[in-house]
Amino acid sequence: MTIGVRYKFIGTTVKVSTGLANAKSVTDVTQADPGVVSVAAHGYVEGDAVKLIDTNVPDGLYPVDNPTAGTFEIATDTTNYDPFTAGSPSGDSRAQAVVFSTFCELTGINQQDGGADQYDATTICSTAKEFEQGLSDSGEVTLDYNWAGKETVQAALRAAKISGEQVAIKITFPNNGGIVLMFGTVQTTSMSGSVGDGIWRGSASIKLSGEIFVL
Repeated sequence: MTIGVRYKFIGTTVKVSTGLANAKSVTDVTQADPGVVSVAAHGYVEGDAVKLIDTNVPDGLYPVDNPTAGTFEIATDTTNYDPFTAGSPSGDSRAQAVVFSTFCELTGINQQDGGADQYDATTICSTAKEFEQGLSDSGEVTLDYNWAGKETVQAALRAAKISGEQVAIKITFPNNGGIVLMFGTVQTTSMSGSVGDGIWRGSASIKLSGEIFVL
């Protein structure tokens, strides 16, 4: 038998964001790679996600990496952002932990990368077309599930499609296989049913933004 590492789908936990916890005050975000956020007694653990608001980095969702009692990393290079100024611009720099709900109706998940940008670098001395690689594209993730319209995750996905708010997907692999965090916006949700299948099915397509984090 080939010796390798593998993880079963059954036994994996997939969670989707369904809300935000109470806000905690942010007192600093360093200019570093990765950036370090200071939040007193935050209580966050590795693999959590937080929404940062009114800091020196763009508002949005970030992973919690290498947390200590009063700080955590966000796996993002913040070197070139402006220095942190407490309370700018609204006077309320804050972090809100993402509330996740387990997606028990899930039957399948498929993440597909998009193509990286390619810039034409051909010159008069080139002997063939030349290209420079641009930014990568994390693509999209499709969630397939047994449709249950009033279930917490499915209701949150529909609401996010309408609002345009980012959602977070957290995959925890069995046997200490680590955590994957993905952030994006819901592009489509659908439902289907037939006599032959016998069960209503649904799916959601989420356009990913930024990196896919493996923690």
